[in-house]
Amino acid sequence: MLQELAARSGGSAFAIASMLFFIAVFVVITVRVVRARREDMEARARLALEGDHDHATPGSQHDKDKQA
Repeated sequence: MLQELAARSGGSAFAIASMLFFIAVFVVITVRVVRARREDMEARARLALEGDHDHATPGSQHDKDKQA
């Protein structure tokens, strides 16, 4: 019954297309990671940490130091 419904609605084409899209994206990301230079990866890893002291929460030690 479900096979007949899938055959009539063309749902299998969407499943195949989405799987091919996933595989293509996965391969592109894998190739970019493998070919990336170590320095670039280290710089990207530090991006989240850079500038943290500029965005201190109100009432933190950083704010108290700025007021003094």
